[in-house]
Amino acid sequence: MFTKYEEYAVSLMTGGESNPPRVNGKLNFKDDWSQTAFALAINLSKKGYFEMEEFRQLMITTISEWERTHELSDKDWNYYEIWLSVLEKLIYEKGVLEKSEVSNLFKNLINCKTDNS
Repeated sequence: MFTKYEEYAVSLMTGGESNPPRVNGKLNFKDDWSQTAFALAINLSKKGYFEMEEFRQLMITTISEWERTHELSDKDWNYYEIWLSVLEKLIYEKGVLEKSEVSNLFKNLINCKTDNS
C-alpha cells in the first residue's frame, strides 16, 4: 500500500494529465529556479508539511484562475511560475516559515530566475 506521497511519485513516473510539463518523457525544467521550486515542493510534501494532492488541487484552481483572466495564447504563461506561487502560499499557510521568511526565500528564487533566464 502506498502513502499519498508515493502515489504521487508513481503518478509522476507513469504520467497523467495534471502532471508537470514533460519533453521526451522527462520533466521539463527550462532553468534552475523551476527545478529548485519543484524539488522544494516534493521534499516539503515528503516531510509531511502538506499532501501533494492538496498542492495539485491548488495548482488546478490557480491555473483555472489564470486561464479565466488571460488569453490562452498569452506568452506570459509559465507553469513553474504558477507552481512557485502555489508553493509560496502553502509554505506560509502551513506555518513552515514566517511570511517575511517566505518572501525572502522566493525573492532569492526569483533573482535566480532573472539571472539565469
